Amino acid sequence: MKKSDFDYDIDKYSLLFFNNLSEKNKRLYAGIESMRLGYNGVNEVAGKFGMHKHTVRRGRKELLSEDLLPREQVRRSGGGRKKKSIP
Repeated sequence: MKKSDFDYDIDKYSLLFFNNLSEKNKRLYAGIESMRLGYNGVNEVAGKFGMHKHTVRRGRKELLSEDLLPREQVRRSGGGRKKKSIP
């Protein structure tokens, strides 16, 4: 088999993969991609995935701090809307 037989559209499949990730995993994946691209990586990744630059930077920061939540927990406890109290 030739190398040309394996000509895939990597951007298409990386975007498909990205859209199937959870909110946190999207942020972390964007952070990895921005680190891989180096200088101006944050802007390129933000444009490619339609994210805000601050979100990409936050993903990069979370990876560098290595302070990640366990796999089964998507959000921190106490996050989200507070329950409405009925008087």
